[in-house]
This record gives sequence, structure tokens and C-alpha cells, in this order.
Amino acid sequence: MIYDFNITGPDRIISGIGALSQLGEALDQRGCQRALVLTGKTLATKTDLVAQVEAALGKRHAATFSGCAQHVPESTADNAVQAAMDADADSIVIFGGGSPIDTAKLVVKRMNDAGKGAPVQFVIPTTLSAGEFTHAAGLTSEKTRVKAVIVDPVMQPEVILYDPELTRPTPTDLWLTTGIKALDHAVEGVWWPNCHPFLETLRLGAIADLRANLAASRDPDALEARLACMHAAWKSIWGLLSASSVGFRLSHPLGHQIGARWDVPHGVTSCIALPAAARFLHSRSKDAQAKIAQAMDLPSPEGAAPGIEAFLNSLDVPRRLSQTDAKRDEIPLVAKAVSEELSHLGAPDSDIATPDALTELLESVW
Repeated sequence: MIYDFNITGPDRIISGIGALSQLGEALDQRGCQRALVLTGKTLATKTDLVAQVEAALGKRHAATFSGCAQHVPESTADNAVQAAMDADADSIVIFGGGSPIDTAKLVVKRMNDAGKGAPVQFVIPTTLSAGEFTHAAGLTSEKTRVKAVIVDPVMQPEVILYDPELTRPTPTDLWLTTGIKALDHAVEGVWWPNCHPFLETLRLGAIADLRANLAASRDPDALEARLACMHAAWKSIWGLLSASSVGFRLSHPLGHQIGARWDVPHGVTSCIALPAAARFLHSRSKDAQAKIAQAMDLPSPEGAAPGIEAFLNSLDVPRRLSQTDAKRDEIPLVAKAVSEELSHLGAPDSDIATPDALTELLESVW
């Protein structure tokens, strides 16, 4: 086996309690003078944190766009591009979770494709979804409710700033479920065929760290536990698109299409899909699942599913599609979209992940 790995970024990660104080210096280091703050409505209207970010930017703050929406509808991306153009932004400060992060990536790609240059991205995450570590983004068609995954190296954020103090207002259920999203990243990495040994070490470490710290981090004042979870989220996904022949095996494509069709949050889709995916893939990934189960501290001949389920049960997170706004009669449509995504991505299990088989899997988690 020959492994091939290329470093794709980010260039800098600043982490620690109070790290927001380093934002201005980080922009100055990159020569950025006109920053668009890109965030969501809740952070902008129900907290004072966006104002804190704007204050940290000082005269570098050019404008704020707070219209980011879950799963990045096409119209939202269009509006964000226009906001960046109107502000003549040379940089984007992304504040929030996966939706603002993906929105910003698409802004950068569209501006670059239009010959306007690629604004530098500075990401300040408030959840554990960890999209800041990839150059991929999801975009949802408002007509078909199908999510497309777009990959382009130009979309990789350059600078990430982890400050657990800024996560205090993050709703507990959002924090915990995005922690499971990070677990999902790690698990998908470990059971990918011929996982790169370096990445496997990071992923297994992320699994163990999330198991040790996520429950404690539900307390907004448990800043050290929250920082440990943020570092675990980093380990769960860093290098995903750096190694050759690597990707998401099943639970992520399930989450993409469940989320897009029924507007289910990313983290919740992982809570529902990950154990089912583990059972579906057990016969093809026994050795990897044994390692995952060991990291979960619950080895089992059934693989990783029992350990994952026990962990989810301890957190009291949603576990079934019937707990969401999913429509049972649309399950075959989601199954078809997942099967098509797997085929498009060349995923290793597209041969068995047929629409019929995936319909059965989704029915099992109804």
C-alpha cells in the first residue's frame, strides 16, 4: 500500500480561552483591511457576540451579512455574494456553525470564478461541526430539496480561531449534536478503506476525546471541556481532502440528503444515521469498527454500533426520523438521492447501497 498526502490548509489555527483578542492581528498579518462579517440571524439578533466580533475588527470591519440559513439554500448564497461585492471585501470573518462556514466558501468560489479574487477566510466557529477544515461545501436546491457537494481548493479557509467563550450562548442541543457530527467525521475516516495511518491516529484520538469531554461540555461554563471538544473536532476531520482515495462512506451522504429534504440540522442527522450506518457497513469494516469500539471504550463483536448508541443515549439527543419534520412517504426519495450521491462520489459501498437497501435502512430509524 502506498499512501499519498498533501497539505491543503488551513494556514493558521489560534485556540484558547479569550482567543478573539487575536483576530485583529490575524487580519493584519494577512494584509486584510475590509472584512465582511458573515453570520446567522440568531447570533446577530439574540446575542451581543456579533457586536464583539465587529469591535475586535475595529476599522477593518466593512459590513455584516446575517442572512445565513441552514443547509445553504441557493438564494442565501446569492445574497451573501452580493453582500461581499457591495462591501468590496478582501476578507470574510465567518462567525457561527456549519451553515455560515459553507456559505462563505461558496462566496469565495463564486467571486474567484468571476475573476474578482478570493477573499481570505477567518473562521470563528461556535459549534463542533468542523467544516472549517475542508474545501468542500453543501448547496441546497430550493426547487428539488437535494443537496449538492461542491469541492474546490480555493474554498479552504486560511485562518481558524477557536474561543470557547464565544460558544456560551450556543444552545445545548446544538452543541451536543454537532459534537456527534464531529464523531461522525472521525468514524467515517477510520472505516474508510485503507485509512491513512496518520489520519487514523487523529480520528481515534478525536473519538476518545469526544467520549471523555462532550457530556461535561454541555455546561456553558465548562470552558476547558469545550476547548477539548473543539480540538477533537479539529482532529476528527483535518486532512480529509488531503489524502488520496478518501471520502465519506455512508453516514454523511445520508445526512446530506436527510437534512436537505426535511431541513434536519446537520448534527441531528448524525445522531440518527451514524449507528444505522455502522450496522449496515459492519460486514465490510469489521477491523476498523473494532478500533472505533475500543476508542468508545465499549468493545463488542457487533462492531461500533453498540458503543455509539450507548454514548448517544447518555446525551439524550434525537435518535429517530420521527422526532424530526421528516415525512415517511418521502423516504424512498431520500434513499434514491443518497444512492445517487454515493455513485457520483465513487464511494466504496455504492454497489450495496441501492435505493431499496437505503429505504430499508431509513425505515429502521423511523
